[in-house]
Amino acid sequence: MPQQSHLTADSLIFDLDGTLWDAAETCASAWNETFRQQQLDQHSLDATMVRSVSGLQIERVFDQYFSFVPADRRKTVFTAYQENEKRYMRAHGGILFPEVREVLPILKANFRLFIVSNCLAGYIENFLDFHGLEIYFDDFECPGRTGLPKSENIAAIIARNGLKAPVYIGDTIWDYEATAANNIPFIHAAYGFAEVPDASYRIGKFSDLPGLVRPL
Repeated sequence: MPQQSHLTADSLIFDLDGTLWDAAETCASAWNETFRQQQLDQHSLDATMVRSVSGLQIERVFDQYFSFVPADRRKTVFTAYQENEKRYMRAHGGILFPEVREVLPILKANFRLFIVSNCLAGYIENFLDFHGLEIYFDDFECPGRTGLPKSENIAAIIARNGLKAPVYIGDTIWDYEATAANNIPFIHAAYGFAEVPDASYRIGKFSDLPGLVRPL
């Protein structure tokens, strides 16, 4: 679709992986440590595979990519991964995309900022703490806390914060679909992990956002 000129908004809701940072190397290390601990070390994954499943809920990851884990062991394996992810994230974190740190204060001056990501409980907090970005975001949500899909977590953020004209920024087709379910505009972070051909708005770098979205 052709790029439209600009959007107006009172708030910006961000995806995390592939939009604000790239923690794929750290996630891959946490998974591989888990496989070793669970005697599944004949299997491994790398950052490229982690990026390819970014945004999927964990049930689909097991079904589609980790089918080598027996169904009766999935809960144990996932519990071990949760502990490893927290430890690895606190120690190694992820890499902010270029200009995220510089542009967030500019956005904060004009919009309320939020995060909705398909991640584990504690993951968003680790992101904020690792890079010292807590002051920029008013609220966040994830299925690790609610058990709900991204579309419903976006709806929850909108409802409890009284947002009137939110825009969602993400990098995957799953972000696009969750945004469409809420009938709000979507901006594709084209520098991220995936293509979204039907997106009406896109940014090639994070610093494109202030020129694309105007405050109400």
